[in-house]
Amino acid sequence: MADGDVLDIVWGETAQLIPKDGSDATLARLHAVVAKLAVAAKGRGWDARLRKAPAPRVGQPGAATYEKMKATVDAVQAGTWAGSPLPARAAIWEITASGAPRVDSPLPPAARWILDQDVAAGGDFVLGAASDGRIYRMFESKASAQDDELPLISIVSGTGLRLPDARSPYSRLAWTLGMLGVALLIFGGALSAWVGMAMSGARKALAATSAVSQYQLVLKVATVCAGDSAIMPFGTRVSVCDSLLGDQKHLDLPKEAEKINWGAATAVLTAANACMGEPTKDGCNTIWRAAVAVDQDQGWTGRIFGWMHAAANYLNEASAQSGSVSIVVPFLIALVGIAGLVIGLGLGTKGRATGLWIDTRNRVSLARAQVTLWTVVAFAGYMVLAMFNIGFAGILASSADLATYQAFPGIPASVAAALGIASASPMLSALILPTKDKAGQELQFAIDGASGDDGLRTRGVPFFGAASSGLDKRASPALASMADIFMGEEKANADTVDVSRVQNVVITIMLVTGFFSVLTGMMSDISATAMLSAKGAVFPSLPELGASFTSLLLMSHATYLVAKAYDNRGPKPNGERGVRP
Repeated sequence: MADGDVLDIVWGETAQLIPKDGSDATLARLHAVVAKLAVAAKGRGWDARLRKAPAPRVGQPGAATYEKMKATVDAVQAGTWAGSPLPARAAIWEITASGAPRVDSPLPPAARWILDQDVAAGGDFVLGAASDGRIYRMFESKASAQDDELPLISIVSGTGLRLPDARSPYSRLAWTLGMLGVALLIFGGALSAWVGMAMSGARKALAATSAVSQYQLVLKVATVCAGDSAIMPFGTRVSVCDSLLGDQKHLDLPKEAEKINWGAATAVLTAANACMGEPTKDGCNTIWRAAVAVDQDQGWTGRIFGWMHAAANYLNEASAQSGSVSIVVPFLIALVGIAGLVIGLGLGTKGRATGLWIDTRNRVSLARAQVTLWTVVAFAGYMVLAMFNIGFAGILASSADLATYQAFPGIPASVAAALGIASASPMLSALILPTKDKAGQELQFAIDGASGDDGLRTRGVPFFGAASSGLDKRASPALASMADIFMGEEKANADTVDVSRVQNVVITIMLVTGFFSVLTGMMSDISATAMLSAKGAVFPSLPELGASFTSLLLMSHATYLVAKAYDNRGPKPNGERGVRP
């Protein structure tokens, strides 16, 4: 008797097809070919990928055809089929009026073999009694299908063909967020570089040799001195202010520039040159603030990139009132840019803002989340520091100096170790998880005790899938939850909070936040002394985090991975000891 599943497959694949020539023999061969290939697909466990349909009831249209088909399927499965030899693979494909396969668009990879020379035709068919003029041919080949391909494909039912994915409703938003994120990343880096250029221009103003530049510097020093006197009229002046302003407390500069003691200009310029070697000398902070103001007013970056330079100085507080500069704003812009790119990728691939964290089991992965957080903070910080150094490279006088200039900050051992641990943890996790999947669903560790040995499970082996009931999986990314970060990954503990994961989350948040705080501390107040005394890059290295930082991260990830390798055991039946159900 024919297999019921095979009958449902043959009927599902052929019920709509009617031989163009009306021949029962052509229809019988179609049924025989599909029956043979359905048996082959079922042998590989692929029968679910073929179209199935239940038998029609007695008296319904097609009932007589079904009975003939059943007899043919019986003969094929019994090995008594008397017709011509059946092919190893077949395809039902639409043809043109000339008899060639219709290829209005490129053939999918699974159907390209129908263009081979050794392919034979097994009959032409139309869809139903009311044909619309479209003709479908059964192409047959003696060559077997590839290991990952169905032996039967059909343009009518879609069997064996990958249908086009539905367009994600978030695709436009994903593209927008991704492109905006990249734009913000570039803008943050460019803004940091322009701030570095502005500071480099201020240093150049200290060593200016042209009369116009020297006049501007001295006038701006006097302006800064007058502003300080207005704020603190009874304060102690620095020597350069005394030499330029004397006893005058209030000057409306530059309108009252003639009241400046221009005889002291040479001494001011000499002091300005000396500040680059001794930035802590009296008056250097005042002179530096004046040089920053000169660059803002007259620098070439201000002329060529006017609005960008103004935005950089405004956003980063590079003003004549402090002498220091901040690049926290570019850092935050770059950080938001990377975050936007991450969210865009998640929406585009999984339809979720956290899609980048969703793994192949449609769960939110803790390892993916950790790598993402470290990448966002570390890369944004590194890029902004490097771009500031690149902008500051304008202080160099020759190409030889530029060749030895370390624009890209060094990475201390503690930071390298932290990033290495954060990156290696997902890789080790990916090696551990398949052992649980195979143990729970595919491999059996001799638990039947065929040789008198109850196997690994009865010996108490608790690691790497020896006693796992398999991994928890979801049917769709829509079912992924942020709670997955804290929950177990195996079927036995998927609804239980995993303490090792909780501690890993808490420590990761603490360390990432700490690293973020250290970076912002470096960037928020780049002092005049640091920029005046720099012989090369202002930021030669990322901040050193220390051995305690690295040890805490290593301990956290080691605990997490050991807990992941351990097989979580569900409740045992009453009376059972030592054997996992």
